Amino acid sequence: MGLLLRRGIATVAVSCFLIVLSVYGYLGYIPTSAASGTLAATGGSWNPSVNCAPIVVTIEQVLGSQTNSMGGATGNGSMFYPGTTSPVGSAKRWLTPGPTPPGWVSPGPPCTITNANGQVVSAFVEIHHIQRMYLKNEDYAIHYDPVNGGGSYPTGMNLSDTTFNAFTPGYATCISTNTTGCMHTIHMEFDHDWKAAGYCGPNTACDPHAMAQATPAEPSPNCQKTPVPAACFIDVQGYVFWDSEAANAPGAWHSFSGWEIHPLTAWRISNTSPDFSLSASPSSLAILPGQSASSTITVNSLNSFTGSISFTTTVVSQSNSSAPAPVVTMNPSTVTVSASGMNSSTLSVTTASSDIGDYAVTVTGTSGNLSRSMILSVDIVDFSIVANPASLAIPIGSSRQSTLTLAGINGFSGSIGLTANVSPTSLTGGLSPSDPTASLSASNVALTAGGTTAVTLTVSASLLTTPGTYAVSVSATSGGLTHTTVVNITVTLV
Repeated sequence: MGLLLRRGIATVAVSCFLIVLSVYGYLGYIPTSAASGTLAATGGSWNPSVNCAPIVVTIEQVLGSQTNSMGGATGNGSMFYPGTTSPVGSAKRWLTPGPTPPGWVSPGPPCTITNANGQVVSAFVEIHHIQRMYLKNEDYAIHYDPVNGGGSYPTGMNLSDTTFNAFTPGYATCISTNTTGCMHTIHMEFDHDWKAAGYCGPNTACDPHAMAQATPAEPSPNCQKTPVPAACFIDVQGYVFWDSEAANAPGAWHSFSGWEIHPLTAWRISNTSPDFSLSASPSSLAILPGQSASSTITVNSLNSFTGSISFTTTVVSQSNSSAPAPVVTMNPSTVTVSASGMNSSTLSVTTASSDIGDYAVTVTGTSGNLSRSMILSVDIVDFSIVANPASLAIPIGSSRQSTLTLAGINGFSGSIGLTANVSPTSLTGGLSPSDPTASLSASNVALTAGGTTAVTLTVSASLLTTPGTYAVSVSATSGGLTHTTVVNITVTLV
């Protein structure tokens, strides 16, 4: 009985300590002794117990774009749905390989999952430059989850999950009377099984005590200052989990959604500044001479960047390019993005009829002193058509053939339509009651980059064709570009 009493007193003492630290964090108290272990890790996983490489995402990318009737995120609206799963017990508590307890189920949480759309996505994520709300200790346990063997915690420990909501700066927090921030807020948990196994807790990358000491929670007077202190922003790593129980009993405590980062495997005070990135779709253009093409340039906010970005472009000719360079425009030339948002502009490239070659278009986005650039490759491609032989002598009542060879230039690939027309080129030919006829073995061909293809042209002269000269014009058309080759015909009596 005395031992149980001492354990109970110790448990109460630990719980009170956590509550005090949580209150300090809530009030914005920042002691000078921040845990150094949470600040220094860079690259890959910050927790040595996790061997997965994270993908950097935003809260909004985890939640997806579909909103439920209460203002929170649905499950199947996210590219991460259904989140991590396990063969038994709860995947949110599944320990990674290491000093695992007896009965632990191998192999541990996966680094990647196959989502509901059949796509392979990372299950382990990293989120930058977010803010947190108050820490709460709940869901106490003295045994491991069945997926971790179900045994008792070491030394009779009674441990809680330490939970909190995190949100994207610049948005309201998710509350029942104002759900506008719910699609920018996600629930996170330091797991009690991870604490029991020593994966989280004191002197680890996922110590909730250190978080309470080093970072203020919202609402905090410290985080209302201008500029906002760096300690108000954190970066986190963890596994994406869909909590169906929370989804079936939603509340503001879980942002009216089942999504959470659980287990949270590491955190640090954010060492990232607001930024933005540029991307192009498509990232390369193949354009015919005299034609135009476009690409969508997308600006993504990183680390809660907000502001206007102005675009400039430069065109650099490669070694095989001919002047003049194509004309590049962007519409609009300036876009504005909100925190964790995106916007786009259309880049249009127009070529001259004489252009053939490769160009590099550099797109630069500038906001104040911050500039980011990306390169779009532009290949001006073409094709040729050659007849062999280029002239035919055909006795009346017979036929002759010429081979038409089509070849791509500078990586051209695509479909080419073919037509053939016969016209007289001499006085006697013009008086003929029956012109020669021309037929093609194919009226449409497909060329692959670097490839060639052959089509047979057959020209026939009937007994009614007047001897003389004629011309067969073969036109090859792709898009708005047409090339023509001429086969000269001489019709003879014998």
